[in-house]
Amino acid sequence: MDLFPHLYGQARLKKEMARLLAEQCVPHTMIFYGDEGLGKTTAAFDLAGALTGKEVFGALALASADPQRARDLVLTAGDERVWYIRPLGAELRIDQFRLFLEAMASFDGAPRVCIIDEAQTMMPAAANVMLKTLEEPPAGVYFILITHDLDVLLPTIVSRGERFPFFPLSRADYEALLAARTKAFPLKTAEEIDEAFFLSGGNPGLTREMFGEEGAPQPETAMALWELLTVSAAPFSEGTAGAVQDRKEFRRLIRWMLLIGRDLLVLAEAPGADLVRCRQMAAREARIAPEWTDGRAEAALRVLSVADEACRRYISVKNIWDMILIALVRIRKGQTYGIGSRDPV
Repeated sequence: MDLFPHLYGQARLKKEMARLLAEQCVPHTMIFYGDEGLGKTTAAFDLAGALTGKEVFGALALASADPQRARDLVLTAGDERVWYIRPLGAELRIDQFRLFLEAMASFDGAPRVCIIDEAQTMMPAAANVMLKTLEEPPAGVYFILITHDLDVLLPTIVSRGERFPFFPLSRADYEALLAARTKAFPLKTAEEIDEAFFLSGGNPGLTREMFGEEGAPQPETAMALWELLTVSAAPFSEGTAGAVQDRKEFRRLIRWMLLIGRDLLVLAEAPGADLVRCRQMAAREARIAPEWTDGRAEAALRVLSVADEACRRYISVKNIWDMILIALVRIRKGQTYGIGSRDPV
């Protein structure tokens, strides 16, 4: 039986969980961690179904996507054998946990699973309510904590659970996912798939944001910003005026800037080489590539990689954008120790 019928990739997790189930030693507190978009919540829904013997994936997926259920303290499925707690607004609230703990007092010993999504948003007061229960869960009760930022999760919470990492998909798993779910991932040509794999780093969720129904590609905006940073006499005022405020949109923009920056690096080293990935921008890239030679493109890519990481860690979008503008203008002018260095700013 496939324990994770809705999860692509993550072979290591699947193998380990199959072993734990076969040996009947599944930890009662588990922490699924890794970047957003890698399938942690999907895996939790699938595992909850396997542990309880209930079909819960569809019900939980539909309920969590229903805007009319957005204010429900908890979501349940499988005759309340599976409980799903996710942030209401910016954080997990203490009354959500109290509701579960009150219900837990009447559990009859049958397997039950409590899934806590975005556990890094659990404030100390809520964490303190859960600590004892996570350390010594009642018989038959399993907790799955999900986080995309393990470093932010309280150490006292981390110490209570066994950690299971999630990784970006391999190229083979990535292509298999795209082939199986063409509606969610409408990428047709080998060039589009190659571009998407590079931009997302093998992350299905990020791919859907950038290329699926939830989002649209931004190569034109990213190219225009590279041109502005290359030739504008007033890059700070012009660049700030066009700054993106939405975090998801901003991260997509950074990813496109990374793709174009990679092309500039290639063109700077081998002008005219047919190795660019953002092919629709190839001619415009070739025009500005001479300004990014002598290590400038490489240093700019390091800055953008740091910016992508900062965005993932919820640092202010405005502060990240200011850093990008300042650093890339200095790099282009050769006024930074990033050229020929591992530390660009």
